[in-house]
Amino acid sequence: MKWIKGLLATTIAFFCCYYWGKFSGFTSFSFAYILHFVLMPWYVYLDSLFRWKYNSPYFQTQSFEKNGDVYRLWGVNFYRKLLVWSGWEKYSRKDIKIRNQKSALEFAEYKSRSSEAGHTVLFYIIGLITILIADSFREAVWLIILNVVINVYPVLVQRYNRPRFKRALKRIEAKQ
Repeated sequence: MKWIKGLLATTIAFFCCYYWGKFSGFTSFSFAYILHFVLMPWYVYLDSLFRWKYNSPYFQTQSFEKNGDVYRLWGVNFYRKLLVWSGWEKYSRKDIKIRNQKSALEFAEYKSRSSEAGHTVLFYIIGLITILIADSFREAVWLIILNVVINVYPVLVQRYNRPRFKRALKRIEAKQ
């Protein structure tokens, strides 16, 4: 039954995006915006439906990521401040209360993998759509800009936060 629900959700998301593209133009800002904000709830729904585990080695912290310097160099802290300033951080984190408790940190670490996977999938989907519909860079500019802002930077934020969660978990485990 969940496969039918997933297929139905995919069909609805596809037609919403397709008809908005027909209405506004497939290379317009509004199409790029609608595409992102239709695909996000679509992925969240599929994630809740299938309850993926996100146990891939891909989610392991690499040695160059441990101290976060590479992400700070790419402006992750500025992006994080934008999320707080815009209210997105408060809205999206209402079910994740980061406390100095093992269960809360484990849940936050899991949600970081879930969020990273979602943004990565959306990055590739939107990248493919961009390649298929845009004949030039000029036509693809809004799709590319929004893909970087809405998908690439959130992946970087999750890659930056995960080692921090793991360090906090180790400190808690060491105290116990």
